[in-house]
Amino acid sequence: MGRQRGGPYRILSAICVVALMHASADAQESGTIRGAVTFGDAGEPVHGAVVLVVGPSLVTLTEEDGTYEITNVPPGSHEVIAQREHLSAARQSVAVPSGADVTANFTLGLSTVHEELTVTATAGGRTTAFDAFNAISTLDSFELISDPQPTLADALENEPGVAKRSFGPGSSRPIIRGFDGDRVLIMEDGIRTGDLGAQSGDHGVTIDPNSLDRVEIVRGPATLLYGSNAVGGVVNAITPHESYLDSMTDGTRGQVSADTGSADQQAGTNASLQHTDGNAILWLGGGTRATDDYSTPQGAIENSATQLHSARAGIGYFGDRLFASGGFTAENSLFGVPFVGALTADVDAGIDTVGSPDTLEDDVQVELDSRRRVGRFDIGMRNLNHTVVDGVRLVFNVVDWEHTEVETEGGSKRLGTAFDNRTYVLRAEVDQRQTARLAGKFGVWTQARDFIAVGEEALTPPTDQTSFAAFVYEELELGRYRVQLGGRLERNSYSVLPRAALDTESAGAPGAPIASPVRDRDFTGSSVSAGLQTDVGPHIAFVTNVTRSHRAPALEELYNFGPHVGNLVFEVGNPDLGSETTVGLDVSLRYQSPRARSSVNAYVYDIDDFVFASITGAVVDRLRVAEFRQADSRFVGFDADASARVGDAFWVNVGVGFVDAELDTGEALPRIPPLRGRISLDLPYRGFTVSPELIIAAQQDQVFRDETETSGYSVFNLTASYILARPHVAHIVSVTGYNLTNALYRNHTSFIKDFAPEIGRGVRFGYSVRFF
Repeated sequence: MGRQRGGPYRILSAICVVALMHASADAQESGTIRGAVTFGDAGEPVHGAVVLVVGPSLVTLTEEDGTYEITNVPPGSHEVIAQREHLSAARQSVAVPSGADVTANFTLGLSTVHEELTVTATAGGRTTAFDAFNAISTLDSFELISDPQPTLADALENEPGVAKRSFGPGSSRPIIRGFDGDRVLIMEDGIRTGDLGAQSGDHGVTIDPNSLDRVEIVRGPATLLYGSNAVGGVVNAITPHESYLDSMTDGTRGQVSADTGSADQQAGTNASLQHTDGNAILWLGGGTRATDDYSTPQGAIENSATQLHSARAGIGYFGDRLFASGGFTAENSLFGVPFVGALTADVDAGIDTVGSPDTLEDDVQVELDSRRRVGRFDIGMRNLNHTVVDGVRLVFNVVDWEHTEVETEGGSKRLGTAFDNRTYVLRAEVDQRQTARLAGKFGVWTQARDFIAVGEEALTPPTDQTSFAAFVYEELELGRYRVQLGGRLERNSYSVLPRAALDTESAGAPGAPIASPVRDRDFTGSSVSAGLQTDVGPHIAFVTNVTRSHRAPALEELYNFGPHVGNLVFEVGNPDLGSETTVGLDVSLRYQSPRARSSVNAYVYDIDDFVFASITGAVVDRLRVAEFRQADSRFVGFDADASARVGDAFWVNVGVGFVDAELDTGEALPRIPPLRGRISLDLPYRGFTVSPELIIAAQQDQVFRDETETSGYSVFNLTASYILARPHVAHIVSVTGYNLTNALYRNHTSFIKDFAPEIGRGVRFGYSVRFF
């Protein structure tokens, strides 16, 4: 019998049809929840607080007088929360009869622990991390400014299951559950950033975390909504204006922040403003940030300074049905790449020994000068209450990314390599009308990418990549059970020009690798998922997800050939690579009550034809040769976090993450984070909070062929903050002492860990004023 064709298409079509039929059949007369949100015993009205109906994911902001109204609430019992970052209140269970109006009032107070809201991996709008199917962590703007960090990866690295890859501070990028590069998707407001941070260890992410309203980390496969490559997870950086577009109220909101630090001479400032008048919204924002060479217990790391400048602006119209908005973002970044010249001068220097920063003489200094320009236009319709479709959104996004690698030797500068990466994204998404039992969305996504590199590290010939995907994601509530079903069909096509002649010292020498002829490639694959969430006791939820996903090889894995200093290898791509197939199982147990909350997540991913850079033992241009090959692999691990209130005095917080990743031969994969945990206390007194923190990492002795082992370490930090909160304004002052014992420690996932220890003892100061 011949194989039946069209299976993935049938799966997607069936899910869509069943969802729409169910939505139509389940329609009942909706109700309304209204009330007021006040602050403290004085009962002052709170403007701009988020009020969320969990489940249907209906959200609004409070008006000037603290009142709110949420319409089109499906009949039934719903959990409702209200909070405004630093201010929070307990959940309320609200019963909404068919067609009825219900009142629910909230009183907010200062709290160190609050609900984590997310929009990244949901079937509808916002929901909470406790109610989501994926394992999710969020950092809001108050948490980000309480300990201002120079890069996005620095801000996230202490979250469970997250680590930091780097080739110096400016090139840092998040690792999630041991996955790096193309397998971790970085987004800004739900759209890919369009940079080249995934392609090389010395490329970074140029988003300033201190300019964001919130950062969401989705651990585990998020391939269904955002891309087949996101096997490890997604980081979604959400800007201030994006948080208000689905729930506008008249008025002006914004913030002004500044910070400084000692061990790296950190200095930064940023500001943002969103003004709403009727149906119109205007937003502005920008900032600048710089660090000098950072200090360690062994001395300063030369050429590790960074600079970042950013600006954004936009306007929008949001009527009852029709909405449209347009915005522009500009970022300029400059950072040094330490030890590049010295490490390539002697291939054995940085691989077989561990030394101090002055062990190597870096005669050639390399800086990466980048610019990112983003234009985005959104248009759509919402509140289509009399159909099975609630809303439609069309997003068109253009990203122009350029960066040059500038080499300085003997006081003279020269251009090493220049990169130009331009992407065009079109995303159309349909939100179903949410009912008491069903929520979901479906849509299509397409991306066109033009990539060109010129210079001595132009490893990849000019390539055009075209991607297209159709996706559907549904959540169905059946009593105490919730079921998640989803599917994605994605096609990636590469069109490549002939490779230019390679100018290397060993080109054509005996034993030197030979570049395979490049050729166009096409990959089509389907991803499907199923999940179950159920209450297993008071305040306890059990969640399990099974995912089968497909990942096409990345451009660099197919076509790179030549000396890649950013990865410290001579890379040999393989244009004959096939697609990866991942079968994953995620299990989560969550607990949440007014006095405690926790989440324990375990996972196993079996990956067929895993693509990795295999060290061959040959040396070319003083770099070890690494060929992209495929083998089966397995990732097994867990991440967990918990917070508990001790008496009425303070909170204890614990987080831990561990992953074991290896090939089916038993050989460990490169740069896998060690077992790492943190424990902290939150000691509040009125507006003051003191938070001592201890971070502990175990020794990493499961290493790849060319890696050295990394010793374990412990680092002690102490943060003190003060919040002066009022209904329309909040002042936040923070002081953080980091690595107070001046411990000498190394980050196993750093390419230059053997010669660049992590930052030594220092102090950071931050101040922010928020107005609502």
